[in-house]
Amino acid sequence: MRLFAKLFLLLAVCAALPLALLGGAALWRSRSLSAELLDSSARTGESSADAGREALFRESSRFHLEVVERRAAELEEFFEQGRKLVGLQTMLATRALATPLDPGGPPSWSDARMAEQLRDPAFASSTLRVAPYTVYKLAPGVTEESVRAPLERLARLGDYYAYSHRETPWLKSLYLGMADGFLVGYPGAKPFPADYDPRGRDWYQKAVERGRVTWSNIYIDKDGKPVITCAEPLFDGGRLIGVSAADIGLESLLDRLFTLGELPAADALLVNYTGQVRIAAAVEGPGKFKWRSWGPEDAPSVKGFLDGRLAAAFDAAVKSPSGSFAVDASGRRVADLGQAMDGDLLAYSGVFIKTRAGGKHWYYLVRTPIARIVGPAQAVRATLHRLQDQLGRAIAGSTRALAGELALVLAAGLVLALAAAGLGAGAVARPLKELAAAVRRVGKGDLEVRVEPRGDDEVAEVGRAVNEMVRGLKEGLFVKNTFKRYLAASVVDQIIKDPSVLKLGGEERELTVFFSDMSGFTTLSEQMEPRKLVELLNEYLGAMTDSIFLQEGTLDKYEGDAVMAFWGAPVHQDDHARRACWAALDNRSRLKELCKSWESRGLPVFDIRIGINTGKMIVGNVGSTAHMGYTVLGDSVNTGSRLEQANKLYGTHILISEATRRAAGGAVEVREIDLLELRGKKKSIRVYELLGLAGQVPEARRSGYALYEEGLTHYRKRRFEAAETAFRGAVAALGEDKASSVLLQRTLIFRHHPPPADWDGVFRVGVPTTA
Repeated sequence: MRLFAKLFLLLAVCAALPLALLGGAALWRSRSLSAELLDSSARTGESSADAGREALFRESSRFHLEVVERRAAELEEFFEQGRKLVGLQTMLATRALATPLDPGGPPSWSDARMAEQLRDPAFASSTLRVAPYTVYKLAPGVTEESVRAPLERLARLGDYYAYSHRETPWLKSLYLGMADGFLVGYPGAKPFPADYDPRGRDWYQKAVERGRVTWSNIYIDKDGKPVITCAEPLFDGGRLIGVSAADIGLESLLDRLFTLGELPAADALLVNYTGQVRIAAAVEGPGKFKWRSWGPEDAPSVKGFLDGRLAAAFDAAVKSPSGSFAVDASGRRVADLGQAMDGDLLAYSGVFIKTRAGGKHWYYLVRTPIARIVGPAQAVRATLHRLQDQLGRAIAGSTRALAGELALVLAAGLVLALAAAGLGAGAVARPLKELAAAVRRVGKGDLEVRVEPRGDDEVAEVGRAVNEMVRGLKEGLFVKNTFKRYLAASVVDQIIKDPSVLKLGGEERELTVFFSDMSGFTTLSEQMEPRKLVELLNEYLGAMTDSIFLQEGTLDKYEGDAVMAFWGAPVHQDDHARRACWAALDNRSRLKELCKSWESRGLPVFDIRIGINTGKMIVGNVGSTAHMGYTVLGDSVNTGSRLEQANKLYGTHILISEATRRAAGGAVEVREIDLLELRGKKKSIRVYELLGLAGQVPEARRSGYALYEEGLTHYRKRRFEAAETAFRGAVAALGEDKASSVLLQRTLIFRHHPPPADWDGVFRVGVPTTA
């Protein structure tokens, strides 16, 4: 019944004047409650937006600090490696000069002789930066005869030089400037000027003057690359005998130090202990920075650089190892985020550059405008304001409708209007009170609220709208929390748009399950450092997961180096088998690219095995009330895992079941491998090797695959001589094909020891093939 009808029936027995008074009171109370509802909703929205903004800023501050500390640690490690290279050269040179000559060591050539030999391409490719040797340069007035003994002794450093350059890509050169007036070093790719004297060089004189390890300013070498020199004096019983030095390329370090793609930063600085800005980088694009450097003579002070916007970070860095905080537009440190909306988030970390007896403190500073950090929270605030306006218009419309109905009732003017008006006012106010209370609870995070609409009037419509809003919030929150970690973003979006595709609990569906595992992971984990192993594993799992998500698969779990995924749930996919096959082939393709990168970085490489099966499975949320996981269960799942393991028997990379083969159809190309009874199974299945997408298998290999399948047909029909001929032809056509070799070996056994009469051609995994 409409609100007008309720009031009309009640006021029909009331007088016009009392009805007017009580009607006015009811209207006033309705407007008051409407205002309260709007005010409560506005406060709740503002509070939620402020809390979201604060949480976003806190998390961003933590992440900024984590990135800055990591970069600072990398910088410290870089300089420490350079110092150790020079220190080891110093020790080896001192020892070489103090021990008798050792004939037959690495060769030593003058810079002119080296330049002459490098004209021979064969010599250059086999020697430069590869073989152990030393190159020397005599200062003007110094004869080779006068320094022959130390030259021959220092030639022993050739092995160290070759090893250091091979293991340290950023090392430009290692060399010794001797007090006797000559230089010995590596690699010596170009001759020195005729008047070159190491004793007059800046690196030599500063090391002698300071008597300890010194670092030069950053300079640009003849190849246009940034370089820094580390030098340390050599003494023999207090007597200076020379200076040990290394030229270190900084291009890769600076690119790493000032590439902050994970942060929305604007500026990054490297400041020395006196407050001079030695390196500064400014953003040029998303995650891209351009850096520049200064020497100590012209380096700007951090107090004035960029209008002093990072001065507060330097002051804090001097007092504590690392940290982050907000400043307002004037650079003043503030605790209230609201005062810093036009300011910056500053993050800093100390960098300790060691010498042999001590070191110097430098500081790495990063500035990020706070507006870039809290931008998403501001967008949420704007959305809340828009929803608040919509709610206000809805309530205002209901209030206007109520006023019109009351005016009609007043025209009826009945004697008993006093009592009827009181009842009418209560009937109008009660739903609005309930709505206000419900909205307050939603604002506090209670999504179990439900309004009970009474009737079919405008207030009841608002109540139903509130219920629909709460239901939508619950479904959206459930979907995001449940699937964001193991579903592609496109699939999560589909679920949010149509939550009906998601069913809690378990249900039986035909799905495709995918298992992959690294070959040789145990050996790899024993050989690598844990940190490097984790980095390599994360890089590998990230690439494999991208392939799965590209085909809109569901990531079930990681188990060490193994990956489990499935297709067809929670969103239905008619082509789930094809998607799984394409993801497997893309896994292999991405792994090949990763292996090229790992080899170039001196990291080990490996291969993977994949098993895919299609069949009936139970899919749903499994676990306890405290922790649940969306997964698949059943015999078909176990079959997929066994197929992955069966790759070891045949030297294959991807094995799929006959059910997957049928479901994938003509989208892929395969060859039948065998008829297997997998470990723990009673029923045999046909197993296929996935070769590629349709049309991708080279014609040169098709004949070999055809011979293999011909041999398989003869083998199952007990025509072992014909099978042997076909399998030998497959081996010849395919080269190193373990599957052909395995079936050939079985065929040879059966030729001499035929199987029993009831032999069905099934190979039972785990049971040896003998007579």
